[in-house]
Amino acid sequence: MKSKLTEKGQALILIVFGIVAMVALTGLAIDGSATYTNRQGAQNAADAAALAGALQLSLNNTSNVVSAATNVAQTNGSSSATNAVVTVNNPPSTGCGGATNSYVGNSEYVQVIINTDVPTTFAPVVGIRQMHNCVEAIAYGRPAVSGSTYGGAALVAIDPTDPQSMLFNGGATVQTKKSGVFVNSNNSQALFLNGGAQLTMDSNAMVVGGYKSNGNAQWSPGITTGATALTVPDPAWATIPAIPTSPTCGSSGSVSGSYNGNFSNGTLNLNGGTATLTPGNYANLNTNSNSNLVFSPGTYCISGSLNIGGTVTGTSGKVQLVTNSNINLNGGVNVNFSDLEIYTTNGSWIINGGASMTATRLRFYSTGSSTFIVNGNATLNSSNAFFYMTGGYVRWNGGSTINLQGPPAGDPYAGLLIYLPWSNTSPFDLNGGSTVNVQGTILAPHSNITANGGSNFAALNSQVVGYKFIFNGGGSFVVSYDAKVNWSPTQKAVVQLVK
Repeated sequence: MKSKLTEKGQALILIVFGIVAMVALTGLAIDGSATYTNRQGAQNAADAAALAGALQLSLNNTSNVVSAATNVAQTNGSSSATNAVVTVNNPPSTGCGGATNSYVGNSEYVQVIINTDVPTTFAPVVGIRQMHNCVEAIAYGRPAVSGSTYGGAALVAIDPTDPQSMLFNGGATVQTKKSGVFVNSNNSQALFLNGGAQLTMDSNAMVVGGYKSNGNAQWSPGITTGATALTVPDPAWATIPAIPTSPTCGSSGSVSGSYNGNFSNGTLNLNGGTATLTPGNYANLNTNSNSNLVFSPGTYCISGSLNIGGTVTGTSGKVQLVTNSNINLNGGVNVNFSDLEIYTTNGSWIINGGASMTATRLRFYSTGSSTFIVNGNATLNSSNAFFYMTGGYVRWNGGSTINLQGPPAGDPYAGLLIYLPWSNTSPFDLNGGSTVNVQGTILAPHSNITANGGSNFAALNSQVVGYKFIFNGGGSFVVSYDAKVNWSPTQKAVVQLVK
């Protein structure tokens, strides 16, 4: 009997301990849930606060970063817990528990740390009277980027190391207005002026390395050495949109009108009269000097040759030519388009002597090794032009007349007249007798640019960027820089939560 009573007492004790344990576990679960809820609220508050601070950074209101972030943290409930402490750091410091991060010391980031104490309800049974939370958020804020590139220099030589990165030979005459030149090479002879060369600027030439002159070479006002080197390749080039996707043609094109010649199996041989094309697929287009070829608006995919003479017109509306063959505009041809886009991989575009071409809006997109050649006595005019060539060279030969303006504001390539990306190492040559009047940026950062004797280059409101420059005797090269109508790597303001 005693044994049974004793066992009953032991069972009662076990039951009591079990009840206490269950209460403790239940209390820990309830208090843990409250702590987790508090942590989530604090994290949300920290995220919102960090973004508010980053917004001020994107607006260039650096003095308001801390106050803006603090106000948002407090109004988002972080102070509802006992002894909540909000810390805002710009630039960031170490985080919760002294943890390090890759943003420490970088003023483009703002860090918000919130510490909270959460009183417990049941946990005191096991000696835990409060829980602690520490949360952290980091956000990035950058204002919009725009304005002058490369210090506003009219001529920029990108080559980072070689001698004579900008070379002026005897008799060369170069003038920059409202600007100077920039030579990125760190070589002691990065800027080299030979006897008889004249360099006239409205501000000092800026050279990373040094310079050398021979004979009676002249320059004004001066040359400043020890300039800060540019990053090569420049990350800003990545902001230039890629070449648009080449359009396609779904059906065969057709020809109508009163003309002499024949049209068979997609090949037009035009010997006179007027032929009007409809959009579609063609094999070859060959016209002579007595013919008149009219393109209706639309896309033309040409698999073979384009040898064009006579008169060519594009009626109002956009005309797109897609071809991998050469486009030859022969002597005497007169070409007029209101809106012309050319898409090619390896086909070159050659405007031969005596040919005249005018396009109000002109685009030339090459994704291969195409070349762009304007030969002697040819004329090219466009008030809204852009050339994008991933490979191949540009050559404007003696006697040619070229009048081009880059795309206006609002265009994806605004202010950029010619772009040969870093992958394109082909040259850009201006040969004797050519007369060039352009507006907009010529950006050929890995191409050697050569102006040969007799060339006459006048760039109003332009900027010319090449790998190396060679100005040979007898040539005149004048560039007047105006940031408002040139390419600028404009980037939108950025506000981003990074942690």
